[in-house]
Amino acid sequence: MTDTGAPLPTVPGANRSLVMRLVRGAALWALPLLLLTALTLTWLYRNTTYRSFDDPLVSAVTSLIASAEVGDGTLSLSRKPLDPRYQRALSGRYWLIGFLQDDGVIEPISSSRSLYDTSLTLPRADVVRLQSQQGEEIRSHAAGPDEDEQLRLVARQVVLPNMKAPVVVLAAADSGPARQSVLSFALIAVGLMLLISLGLITAVVTQVRSGLKPLFDLTDKVADVREGRAAQVDGNYPSEIQPLATELNSLITHNKDVVERARTHVGNLAHALKTPLAVLQNEVQSSNSKLSDVVGRQTETMKNQVDHHLRRARAAARGQAIGVSSPVNETLEGLARTLDRIYRDKRIDFDIDLEPDLVFRGEKRDLEEMAGNLMDNACKWTKSAISVKAHIEGDQFVIEVSDDGPGMAADQYKEAIKRGARLDEATPGSGFGLAIVDDLSRAYKGSLTLGKSDMGGLKSILELPRRL
Repeated sequence: MTDTGAPLPTVPGANRSLVMRLVRGAALWALPLLLLTALTLTWLYRNTTYRSFDDPLVSAVTSLIASAEVGDGTLSLSRKPLDPRYQRALSGRYWLIGFLQDDGVIEPISSSRSLYDTSLTLPRADVVRLQSQQGEEIRSHAAGPDEDEQLRLVARQVVLPNMKAPVVVLAAADSGPARQSVLSFALIAVGLMLLISLGLITAVVTQVRSGLKPLFDLTDKVADVREGRAAQVDGNYPSEIQPLATELNSLITHNKDVVERARTHVGNLAHALKTPLAVLQNEVQSSNSKLSDVVGRQTETMKNQVDHHLRRARAAARGQAIGVSSPVNETLEGLARTLDRIYRDKRIDFDIDLEPDLVFRGEKRDLEEMAGNLMDNACKWTKSAISVKAHIEGDQFVIEVSDDGPGMAADQYKEAIKRGARLDEATPGSGFGLAIVDDLSRAYKGSLTLGKSDMGGLKSILELPRRL
C-alpha cells in the first residue's frame, strides 16, 4: 500500500454517489409509472364523468322522439322534457328538433325556450355522420348560443311519419362543469402521484442509506487507520462486506511488513557502510601524510552523505506507513527543555505557543528530527530569544521557529536548504540540518520554507500532515 505519487486514472462516472445511483435508478421506473397511473385514472374518470353527463341527454332525445306527433305536416310534442333548465333562457341545457342543412345549421321546427329563438350549428363531420348513420345516436361537441359556451350534445336523425324530410333531434348541455371536474381530478391525481413519488424517493433514500451504512462505517474505520486512531479495521459487517474488511486488514498488515523490512534493510546497509568508513578513519588518524588528510576529509564527506541518504530512505519508508501518529505538543516541549539545558550558557528565552491536542500523522522520531534540527539551528544563531509556534491549517499543521539572530538574505534561503550547505564556516555544524528537515518533510508530503522573522532573524516554517 505504498504511494507512488502518480495520479489515479479517471474513470467516467467514478465520482458519482452510489446512493444517488440507486435512487436515480428507482426514480427512473417509479416516476414514469406513477405518471402513467395518474393519466390512466384521469382517462377513466373522464370517461365515467362524460358517460354520466350524457345519460340525461340520451333520455331527453329518446323522450322527444317518443313524444313527437305529426299532423297536417306540422310537428308537435305531446310531452316536453321536465327539466326546468330547458325553460330558462341560455341556461346551458337545450333541446332542438329541426331540419339539418348541408352547412350544419339546423333549421328549427321546435326547440327549448332556453335557446332563446336561436339555433345550433353542427360541425361538418357530424353532419356526415348523421346522414350516413340515420337513426343512430351520435355524441359530439358544438358551440352554444352563449358566448364561449362549449356544448356536449347527443343527436339522432330520424324519419317521422308524414314529414317531407328527416329531422334531427338533439339535446345539449354546457360541458364546462364536466371539463372542470375532469381537470380538478387530473390535478389532484397528478399532485397525489407527485406526493407519492416524493414519499417513495424518501423511502428509497432511507432504505439505501440504511443498507449502505456498513459501507459508510467501513469508510470511517479506514479513515481511523489512516489517521493513526486505530491499528486495524474493526467491527462486525454483513457477509457481503466482511471479506472486504478482511482484505483491508491483510493489506494494512502487509504494508507494515514491507515498511519494517525496508527499515531492516536500511539498517543493515548503514552497518555495512559505516564499518568500512570507520576503519578508513581509524587508519587516517594513525598517519600524518598529506594523502591521509585528503582521505580523511573525503571519508568524512562520504560518512555524512551516507548518513543523509540512509536517513532519507528511512524517512521515505516511514512516510508511507499507515496508522502511525505522534503527539506534537509533548515532543516540542521536550525538545525545548533539552535544548535549554544544552545551550544554558546562552540563557535563551524560549517562547512556546502551541495549539492544544495537535497530533502528527507520522513517526515521532521523524518529528523530533525535523523540529529538533530547526530549533537547534535557531539556538546556534540566536542572541537571546527563540519563538516556537504550532497551529492548524486545513488538514495540516504548521510549526514556526523564529530567532533574533542575524538571519540571512532572501537569495540565500534556497541555498541554505541544499545538502552540506554552510553559509558560515565559523559556526559548528555539518550543513545537513535544514536539508534533512526538507527531505523528511517532503517524505510526508509536507514542506519547509525559510523567511525573515519578526524578531529580526530567521523564521523556519514547517508544514506537516496532522491526524484529523
